Amino acid sequence: MEKNGSNLTGLLVVNKPKGMTSFGVVSRLRRITGQKKIGHAGTLDPNVDGVLVVALGRATKLIDLLQRRPKTYVGTVTFGFATETQDADGAVIEKQPLEKPLEDSVVQAACRQLEGDIIQVPPLYSAVKVKGKRLYEYARAGEEVSLPKRAATIYYFHLTAETAFDANKGYQTAFFEAQVSKGTYIRTLAYDLGRSLGLPATMTALRRTSGSGFDLAQATDLDELMAMSREELAAVLKPIAAVLPFERKDMNEEENFAVRNGQKVDTWPKNRDGYYQLYDKDQLVAVYQYSDEEGLWRSRYYFA
Repeated sequence: MEKNGSNLTGLLVVNKPKGMTSFGVVSRLRRITGQKKIGHAGTLDPNVDGVLVVALGRATKLIDLLQRRPKTYVGTVTFGFATETQDADGAVIEKQPLEKPLEDSVVQAACRQLEGDIIQVPPLYSAVKVKGKRLYEYARAGEEVSLPKRAATIYYFHLTAETAFDANKGYQTAFFEAQVSKGTYIRTLAYDLGRSLGLPATMTALRRTSGSGFDLAQATDLDELMAMSREELAAVLKPIAAVLPFERKDMNEEENFAVRNGQKVDTWPKNRDGYYQLYDKDQLVAVYQYSDEEGLWRSRYYFA
């Protein structure tokens, strides 16, 4: 694909493979597109696969909006041991084999208790920053640090199949689905599920099935994207308008002039959402947000 003159704008819904960082995905796509403005909406750990939405060009302005949308995961949590990273990649730091399996109804009830607004303590091996350093940097240096607390919302958390018990190891594995808010650590959710049952627990597999308003059915494998021509890649780009949930407003000439010059507007009635996506004919120009403090509309995103 030619890099020169790249001006692609839109969203790529990538099916990220395991074994690669989210930054690595963005770097590869930057290389083949030549697009300088590019970023992703929500990090996936290297050992997690699934939906990763990548924004190109003017669509990067929407990353904050995309990140606020719920994300859905399927995975497994295994009771009987815990690791330093709360997932299968870390060293085992605790073992407590089960003599007999928990009833599935007991596990399901514990999942339900974790739904709603909760407070999480992120794992030490995570990218959360404290005093300018990421927690995993403290861990690798052997330095002590006070772990921060973070608010999260668990919209639902439930079992998707019967649990599996390994009588030889004393481990029990539960298969789950969870929909969560921005900033939720699923491996910590798995760890906390075990703790609520009085057992060490580890997230042993995870896949993101939806995020930022897109699901796996809309995603394209990274290898497939890397093999596409520029025209083929442009064809699979999701337009900015595809992710804007706001009421559409077609502008007259005077409004179009004001919006293209970043002016505030006080002539539009306030609508239910407090947002308008503004069009000049069929071209999306901007999104305006209503300011209750000022009693008028002001530019939130500008795309033209």
